[in-house]
Amino acid sequence: MALPKTADPGHMRSNAAVDFAISPEDMETLRSMEHLTDYGDYNGFPVFSGKPLA
Repeated sequence: MALPKTADPGHMRSNAAVDFAISPEDMETLRSMEHLTDYGDYNGFPVFSGKPLA
């Protein structure tokens, strides 16, 4: 899970205050999804390519 960047402790708490649950059925759906290895034109972006951020 990505959280917005902040240096304010109050904002950090509110950003982390998520209140949801993923059902076992939904988790199984997520686990069984095809894992992409080719993001086409976007392979050059570190978030998709697996390359470390500079």
